[in-house]
Formats: sequence, structure tokens, C-alpha cells
Amino acid sequence: MSISNELIWGIVRDTSCHVLRRKQVGRSGMGPRGAEFTTEPNNLTGLNAWKYSGLANSKTIDLASAGEKGVVLTTKSTDKASVGKPAKALKKVTYTRDFRRIAKAIKKQTSETFYRSDLQKAALAKWSLIYASQQKMKAKKA
Repeated sequence: MSISNELIWGIVRDTSCHVLRRKQVGRSGMGPRGAEFTTEPNNLTGLNAWKYSGLANSKTIDLASAGEKGVVLTTKSTDKASVGKPAKALKKVTYTRDFRRIAKAIKKQTSETFYRSDLQKAALAKWSLIYASQQKMKAKKA
């Protein structure tokens, strides 16, 4: 028996152990509840939102640094055989090429395969941040 993603989101949205709430004092524009972040796995942006949720969506994408160079792209499997097996549900692929080719691979994985094209922009932004963190500091000219 499978449970709908909407039902999972309704349960997890407020009661998850991964939710971090930061109340803002004054006029912050974030509403009466303040900012809500999350530390859940497979959440690209860290925002507590249905679109980015790694727990409530059946298709998710995540990027993590692969050491000094490259990135690990993690996706949830949509195979019928791995639905009830959490150990086999995540597929991880490591990319260690240059910036442009990894960006092209991320685009291909998200939009060209019709996986989650709505997450393409966030995935490329996160890859850009990971790449910038992996670059060595250039020596200042004296």
C-alpha cells in the first residue's frame, strides 16, 4: 500500500525532526511563523517547502561535494522494485569533470529525462556554490 505524497507532506510539514524555525522580530516579510528551514536529506535548498522536500516527494535531487573536485548527484529511484527498500531507493552518481560538463550533466538529469525540471535552477545554483568552494584561494599580489 502506498501513501500519497500530499498526505506525507501534511504530516511532515510541522512535525518533522528536521524542521528548524527562526522567529524574526519586527517586520521581516516572512509572516507570523518566521523563517522555516530544514536539514532533511535530499533537500536542495534547505527550505521547508513542498517543492524541495526530500521526505514528501517521490522524486528528489540532491548535490553534495565529492572531496576536492567534483560533485555527487543523488536521485530517488522510481523503480517499482526499490519502492519498499530504503537502502536501494537512492541512486548516487559522482561527477569529476570540469564545471561546464557537470552543469550539462545536471541539466540532462533534471529536465531532459523529465525527472524534476522544476529543480534544475536550484540544482545548478547549488553546483555553482559547491564549485566555488572547491576552488583554491588565489594568492594575493604583493
